[in-house]
Amino acid sequence: MLSALVALSIASHALLGAEQQFNRDALLLSEQLNQKLQSHETVLDSYATFSALDRRRDLPSEKRLARQLLRRYPQILWLGHIERITPGQLPMFGQRLKQLYGQALPVPAASGDGWEGRFGLFSLAFIEPMPQPGLLAADLGRLQAARQALQNALESGRMEISSQIKLPGLPAGYLLIRAMDDMLSKPLAASLAPAHFAAMAIRADSLLPSPLALREGVEVRLFHRNEPPPGPPTLLRGAEHASALETLLFPRLEARHPLGGASQPLLLTISQQLGWRQIGAFEWGMLLFLSLALLAGLLLVSHHYLQLAHGRRQRENQLFYLANHDRLTGLANRNLFYDRLQHAISRVDRSGKRLALLFLDLDRFKPVNDTYGHITGDRILQLIAARIKEELRGEDTVARLGGDEFVVLMEDIESNREADKIVNRLKQVIHQPYEVNDHLISVGVSIGIAYYPEDGLLIDELLTVADRKMYGNKREIAAAGAETA
Repeated sequence: MLSALVALSIASHALLGAEQQFNRDALLLSEQLNQKLQSHETVLDSYATFSALDRRRDLPSEKRLARQLLRRYPQILWLGHIERITPGQLPMFGQRLKQLYGQALPVPAASGDGWEGRFGLFSLAFIEPMPQPGLLAADLGRLQAARQALQNALESGRMEISSQIKLPGLPAGYLLIRAMDDMLSKPLAASLAPAHFAAMAIRADSLLPSPLALREGVEVRLFHRNEPPPGPPTLLRGAEHASALETLLFPRLEARHPLGGASQPLLLTISQQLGWRQIGAFEWGMLLFLSLALLAGLLLVSHHYLQLAHGRRQRENQLFYLANHDRLTGLANRNLFYDRLQHAISRVDRSGKRLALLFLDLDRFKPVNDTYGHITGDRILQLIAARIKEELRGEDTVARLGGDEFVVLMEDIESNREADKIVNRLKQVIHQPYEVNDHLISVGVSIGIAYYPEDGLLIDELLTVADRKMYGNKREIAAAGAETA
């Protein structure tokens, strides 16, 4: 009986660990998807703003912008400009396309159905790239998968996403549609608005991270929330393989995460049928070990097991600290800083606030090592780290990337002026002399700032911008020193 209880306890522990890992994986995947959806919305807003301001229809400029966005975001199939017209405006629309492209294009005739009579035609006036010549001037309102999104964009004025759509010569994807008339400095008359829409086609299989490493038995589905369940999933990855006995004995985990808000209403579902595979060799070995140990004395074995667990936790905590902190200064290292920056970006995306990334590089530090030795240089780095921490808020993060480079993460900043004040204070305290081994030593610092989301949506983009601005600041300091000399 006691052995059975021990076996049940070990199995429960293994299943609890599997459930915790499942929840962590589901949360991480939903955060990654939300970041992708937000980047899609940002790209379409940028393109819609350009197209709305470009009322003269500068075709080369619009193509250049579209190609730049396509190169930067390979998941985009095409970008386009939709005009809403009445059937009576088809000849005039055909003439405008002929003037714009220098050749006559086949303009489809009105279909005469009830939806078209109510909402009009939604004809593609521009598309880049053009996968099929027949797509230009095509009426997207004839696609059942796009009609609901067009109608929602028409009535709400905000960005809308279609259900999964398949155009000739292109992989399966979905459309993001946004009215552009509200972006004009002089809005159109109410009877004509909205008449212009920006459209962006996204590959459906680009939503999930690539490569997507799924644990055995995990199934990922992505639905359009506006479709009645159980509608067909937009994406399906993985498959469940469980026997009838496992289905009977083990629980089935499922997580549902709404994505994209009102403009991109998607639903992510992740499921996993637990089974014997979650109880590994370690658990089976522990079961045998504890069963034999119970015969010799339950108290002695329990005490010994607790000691081992405590020592293991201590070692893990020590290894975690060493792996995530700089040994010289005690500051966060690159690994911990990247992790905190990723979590900060996720929180900023949910709250709508901003964050600043400061990149610090010491000036005149190499001569200190050359003149006074590396021991003195290391002591100065420790003093600089302590001064930086004293000037920051409790919720800010400072890390040493290596050598004489530091980075500072400031969350929930209200304005650029707030970050500029911190920069000025940091320069003042770092410039103050350091007394080390009866020597009075001074160093300088150059600082670059990058803001999320203005300067980039990814960690590497923010670091690149901050590094570039830091070198610009270094050149300004050098130029000012040369003029003074």
